[in-house]
Amino acid sequence: MRSDTPGARFRRLFEQGPFVCMGAHDPLTARIAEAAGAKALYVSGFALSAVIAGAPDFGVLTQTEMFEAIRRICRVTSLPVFADADTGYGGPLEARRTIELWEEAGAAALHLEDQEAPKKCGHFAGKRLIPTADMVQKLHAMLDARRDPGFFVIARTDAIAVEGIDKAIERLRAYAATGVDALYADAPESRDHMKALSSGLGDLGLPILFNMVRSGKSPVLTMQEAAKLGFVFALCPVESMLTEHRAVSEMMRRFLADQTTDAIAEGLTPFDEFNHFIGLSEMAELNRRYGT
Repeated sequence: MRSDTPGARFRRLFEQGPFVCMGAHDPLTARIAEAAGAKALYVSGFALSAVIAGAPDFGVLTQTEMFEAIRRICRVTSLPVFADADTGYGGPLEARRTIELWEEAGAAALHLEDQEAPKKCGHFAGKRLIPTADMVQKLHAMLDARRDPGFFVIARTDAIAVEGIDKAIERLRAYAATGVDALYADAPESRDHMKALSSGLGDLGLPILFNMVRSGKSPVLTMQEAAKLGFVFALCPVESMLTEHRAVSEMMRRFLADQTTDAIAEGLTPFDEFNHFIGLSEMAELNRRYGT
C-alpha cells in the first residue's frame, strides 16, 4: 500500500488518537477548516443538497453533481477528504462507479448507506431500508472496484430508527464481513445506544464512527466522551453550513433594513485580510513570474 495516497493519509490519523472530520461544503470552507487546524474534512450530502440544489436531503443530488463538488474541495486542501456516498446512487454497478469517481476526485474515504431510494437524511423520519443481502452485494461491488487499497470504506446503517438497535448491530456485523474498513450506525438516540453499538461490534476490531451533528437525534458529546464509549472518529458534518446560514441571513437583514454597509461592518472580515487568506499575494507572485 502506497504511503502518499489520500486513503493512506486518512488511515494514519487513527494512529494519533480520536479525531473529528470537519464538515466542508465548498472550497472556501475547506480552506477555513484546514487553517483552523482540522485533521480531516467531511463532505456531507445533506450540506451539498442545500448548497448545490437549494433542497433538503431527499436524494436529489446526482452522482456526478456530488463528484464535481468533491473534486473542487479536494483540489484546494492537503487534508484527507471523507465524502458521503449516500446509497451509491443505485444498485451494485452504480456503487462500483461511485467509488471509482470518488477516488478520481481525490477523496480518501466514503460511507455507503443501506436506505432505499430516494434516501433521506439519517435524522429525518420515514426512512426505509434495503434488505441486508442487497447492501452486502453493493459493498462487495464497491470494494472490488477499489483501485487504491488504502481508500477507506465505511459501511453505514440507518436501521436504528427503522428496526431498532439490535437489528442495526446485526446489519453492521454482516457488512463487516465484506471487508469494509469501519462501521457507522447513524442517529443513535442515547448513550445506551452507543454503548450497545460498541459492545455489539467491538470484537470485530473495526473503528466505529460517531455523527456529532448537534441538531439531530444523537446525544451531544465531546470527541473524548464519544471515545470513552468506543467511537474513535467522528463527523461534525453540517455545522459550518448552519453557521453560514445564520450569519449571512443576519447580515442581509441588517443591510436591507439600513441600506448601508455601515450596519454590517463589524461582522465582515476586512477585505485585505480575506485576500491574504485566499492567497492573493501568492497568485500575484505567480503572475509576475509568468505574466507579461
